[in-house]
Amino acid sequence: MHNLGIKQKFSIINGVALFLAISFALFPIFWMLSSSFKPHPEFNLPEPVWITSNPTFDNFIAIFMSNENQLGMMDTSSWRSIISSIVVATVATAISISIGFLAAVGIARYRVGGNIIPLQILMFRMVPPIAVAIPFGIIGHILGGASAPVLLIVIYIVYTIPLSTWMLKSFIEQIPPEIEDAALMDGMSRWKAHFKITLPLIKGGLAATTMFIFIVNWSEGTIAMSLATGQWVTIPVDIAQRHYAPHIQVALGVIGATPLIIGGLLIHKHLSRGFTFGAIKG
Repeated sequence: MHNLGIKQKFSIINGVALFLAISFALFPIFWMLSSSFKPHPEFNLPEPVWITSNPTFDNFIAIFMSNENQLGMMDTSSWRSIISSIVVATVATAISISIGFLAAVGIARYRVGGNIIPLQILMFRMVPPIAVAIPFGIIGHILGGASAPVLLIVIYIVYTIPLSTWMLKSFIEQIPPEIEDAALMDGMSRWKAHFKITLPLIKGGLAATTMFIFIVNWSEGTIAMSLATGQWVTIPVDIAQRHYAPHIQVALGVIGATPLIIGGLLIHKHLSRGFTFGAIKG
């Protein structure tokens, strides 16, 4: 009975610790979501309003309208930043996944580069964004504001290829090569076997990798900030630039966070396998 009591105590402690950890993680989401429905005057009260008694959609409506702000300047709508984020994240993700799949096949099936190239790819991904933000910001300034979207897409492609390569490599290595060998014996070319046999078999991992890379590109703000212009910004930059309008910041934050939350819920089962870097098979 004494041992059972100790186990129950540890179970209670673990439950409380888990509850506190989950509450700590979810509180910012709750606060942002709750604040997005507050009337603008409630943001200026001395005491915080946890849950408003007068919920409104005015903050979300203000995102898509151009109005004069409290500084006397004309606030442009956030349509442009939302569309920019969608285009940049989608194009960069599609190209990164395409190149990453080819690189993953080369490493997993043909051992291209031995152990050196895979490690170099991984080391490149460890470079922090701030290390390249300033140089690329200077390049963007030299090329002009019109080049910012294209330059940002190129940067995101290069920066996420290591992630897509490593994740897809681990999924490909879980597929027995004998399946591809059987297709070769039936007269199928090697690369056709990769696309017709291997690719459909890793569709779950491919979807998870695609969503994860999209999340990375969608939420990146450091490099995007260095390339931001008056006419072109992404959602993270738009949020940062509206420091004088917290009611718009939280509403835009909800819009920006929604794809991340949905994507995370959809891919969480596959992420553990994708980040094993091929260490565990089966």
